[in-house]
Amino acid sequence: MQTATATADPSMQALPRLPRRRLLTLTAAAALVAILVVAAVLSDPEAAAIGVGFGIGWALLRWRRGLAGRILLGLLFVDVLAWMSLGAITNIRGGETLGAVVVPALLTGISVTGLIATVAEGRVTARWAPGGAAALGAVIVVAATAAAAVAPAAATTAADARVVSEKVAFDTAALDVEAGEVTVELVNRDLFWHTFTVDELGVDLAVPVNGGRQATFDAPPGTYRFYCRIPGHETRMVGTLTVR
Repeated sequence: MQTATATADPSMQALPRLPRRRLLTLTAAAALVAILVVAAVLSDPEAAAIGVGFGIGWALLRWRRGLAGRILLGLLFVDVLAWMSLGAITNIRGGETLGAVVVPALLTGISVTGLIATVAEGRVTARWAPGGAAALGAVIVVAATAAAAVAPAAATTAADARVVSEKVAFDTAALDVEAGEVTVELVNRDLFWHTFTVDELGVDLAVPVNGGRQATFDAPPGTYRFYCRIPGHETRMVGTLTVR
C-alpha cells in the first residue's frame, strides 16, 4: 500500500518574518546620526547625551539577543517622540519658519519608525511591515514640512526683554523692565524644550526647538525669579527679573 505524502502549498506558507534587526538597527543608526549632527550644529550637550544613548542601544542589539538594546532604544524613541512631535506641532501652529519644523518632524518620523521596529520585532510576518514603517515615518516628515510651508507667520510685538536659551543655559541671568504690562520673548536654540517660568507672576512660556514665543503679563514692582521648569534644567537655567 502506498502512503500519500502531503505537500505544503507554497501559497499557504508563512510570509517571511520581519527582518527585526535590520529595521531596528538602521532606525537606531539614523537616530544616532541625526541627533549627533543636530547636537554638533547647536552645541547642545543634552542632545549629545541622547545621541550617545542611541549609540549604546545600537551596540547592545548585538549582545544577548539584543533585549537590553531593544529596551533602551524603545525608551529613547518614546522620549524623543514625545518632545519632538509636540515641538513640530507647536512650531507649525505658531507660524515658525520651515527650518524650525524640519528638525522635530524628522526626529518624529524616525522615532515612529523606531518604535514600530522595537515593538514589532519578531512578531510581524507581513512582507510590507518594514517598508510600511519607514513609509509612515516619511509621510510624517513630508506632511509636517508641507503644513509648515503653508502656515501663516506668527504675529509678534516689540518685546520688553528677550532671553535666548542655548547649550542648556539662558544667555542672561538678569532682566530689568518697567512695571506694568510686560512682554518677554524666549528664543530656544537647543534641541529639547525650554520654558521661561515666573511662579509669582503666573508666567509659564514653553518653547520647542528653533522656536520663539512671547508672553505678555502684568508685573508689579519687585524682584522675581525666572527659570526653566523642564526637569534637570532649573539648576542651570535661572535668573532674576527686576521690575522697577
